[in-house]
Amino acid sequence: MNFSKENFSYGGGYLSYFVNGEYKFIARLKYAQTSSKGPWITFMVKNFTVEEYFSRMENGEGPLTIMESKGFILSHIKKWLRDGGYPVTQEGYKQFMADDARKFKARCAA
Repeated sequence: MNFSKENFSYGGGYLSYFVNGEYKFIARLKYAQTSSKGPWITFMVKNFTVEEYFSRMENGEGPLTIMESKGFILSHIKKWLRDGGYPVTQEGYKQFMADDARKFKARCAA
């Protein structure tokens, strides 16, 4: 079954989904909550079925790990990548982090 935008609920930083007569936890949107909610829901609707997402959660995967497995990038990280001239992809993020670590090591060595 595909996710339906109408079945999502958000309150107090927690995103949940109404399925089989109950609300099930999706994720805690801890930082930039309101700006993360829309992209998070849109990505879930386009890339996951209800069964796939909750099955992966039941198997111990965290919400962000599940989302990133299909290319999701948080809004604030997209901004960092664009501002730094990196591609807005998981590969661009990995390169951004590697470059940032090298800059940090160089500052510490100085």
